[in-house]
Amino acid sequence: MTFPKSILLLICSSLIAALVACGGSSSNSTKTTTATLPPGNYVFSLAGKDNADKSPYYVAGVFTVANGLITGGEQDFVDSAQYGTDDQINPTGSSIAKTPDGNLLITLTTCLATNCTNTDNFVGVKGVETLNVSFLPLNPSKAFITEFDASAAASGELDLQTSTAALAHPIGYAFGLTGLDKTFNPLAIGGVINIDGPGAISGTGSVFDVNDNGFSGLSAKQTFGLSTVSAPDALGRLTFTLNPAAVNTFPRIILIGYIVDANHIRLVETHDPFVGTLGGTALGQGANTGTFNTSSVSGNGFVVGLSGSDHAGPFQLAGLLIANSDLSVGGFFNYNTLPNTTGTQTPRQIIVGTYTVDATGRVTLAGVGDGTHNSNLQLYLDGSGHAMAMSMDSTDILSGIGFQQSGGGSFTSASFSGAYAMDSTGADFTNKDELDAVGPVTAAGSAGTFSGTTDLNWLFSSFPGPTFPKAPVSGTFTSAANGVFTGTINGLDVTTCTVYTTTGPGCTADVFTFYLIDSTGDAIAIETDPNQLTLAFLSQK
Repeated sequence: MTFPKSILLLICSSLIAALVACGGSSSNSTKTTTATLPPGNYVFSLAGKDNADKSPYYVAGVFTVANGLITGGEQDFVDSAQYGTDDQINPTGSSIAKTPDGNLLITLTTCLATNCTNTDNFVGVKGVETLNVSFLPLNPSKAFITEFDASAAASGELDLQTSTAALAHPIGYAFGLTGLDKTFNPLAIGGVINIDGPGAISGTGSVFDVNDNGFSGLSAKQTFGLSTVSAPDALGRLTFTLNPAAVNTFPRIILIGYIVDANHIRLVETHDPFVGTLGGTALGQGANTGTFNTSSVSGNGFVVGLSGSDHAGPFQLAGLLIANSDLSVGGFFNYNTLPNTTGTQTPRQIIVGTYTVDATGRVTLAGVGDGTHNSNLQLYLDGSGHAMAMSMDSTDILSGIGFQQSGGGSFTSASFSGAYAMDSTGADFTNKDELDAVGPVTAAGSAGTFSGTTDLNWLFSSFPGPTFPKAPVSGTFTSAANGVFTGTINGLDVTTCTVYTTTGPGCTADVFTFYLIDSTGDAIAIETDPNQLTLAFLSQK
């Protein structure tokens, strides 16, 4: 699962005026200088849509940096057209450069795992993937990334790998997967995998839920039979072979994982009888495995951001879900879909809904909403303040991530202040085509504004692109003690902004709700007007 830029004030009346006045360039070319990364292994993962048929694709992998150079690596890729490839990263042609706005541009040349003299032309642009990387200001080991070439639009994450060790047991992994089923219907799977022996998954303490195109495709609280996980290779790549107990309904699922650290594994489906197109993340539960109960969430709020689709088109949801002590759910939420028939939203107060908690860390939130729009959601906790999330509704298929909120009730405008990396993903109004962007922004908490730049990929743009480097962004926000801020973001609206169109009237200041995660201003922001879909993640660390 995706974090670009946010909140804007600049009104730019023409392409040249927009770029020059905001410190950009009237050219779409990306001038770079040589740059480097500290030595080590870097795990990357992306989720988006490719240019073959606008279908979802997922990639996860790792590359090695030594003496300022990319010296090798490996990756796995899956989409509906080219179902599962296992590639090496070829040092020849791979590089690291710096963009004008301070991001990194990482070029990865892929080659077949069986013969690195042959480029894998099914991946990237003739086997070459270009990643635009924006590091978190207070965490030099983590970055938001977007694919920045003509083959795909995608968002994801880059992390310094700190471990390639075999998975300790017993340990549970809260996981979330999203993509397509074998008949190309939207699909989300979430649950907990309990590794309870050396390389073994007995099925005890494991559980999963499936939302396969909504309607009759909802299957709750399924179990795994005897399954396995392989030992990792030297770069932390391993294989989960998962055998659902209901074999007649769910065939074997095989997932390739890349270990980031003891708590994170990036996942991509590979050749298996399930024949899906899936990618996602697993979060290690550590000593919390199997010990969850109501007190694990009671009194706490979780900020969530989910993307996917309903039966009309792209759909996004974000909110603050508060688990009250009486097992009811409070907080606020917003949702948006294309086409939007509800108009611009303010934060909607949650007044109905209940929750239950399994020992596995599976949290069921039933009928959560404002009485008009109610959702059934699942959270899968890691016990360390994070969760994978998905919907179990008949009308939408959503998946994403959640963060336990800290500082609720004491947020001020000063909470959102300083330098951030922003990662945005969404869809344009006209064709519902994916857009992704990353870049640095700086917030002035006392003024209630922020500004910066974003490197955006709008893959199916009719305007010369598809990549748009160093596009200006700005915004405004009004604080609230509960961390539910309201405001605008200007510069991401590809329908109207002259940076992305030839006839647009300037940049529309789209309406957003910002759900703050902590006192440093890390947040999930969702666009709440009819102009387009945008879900943004802002983070310092």
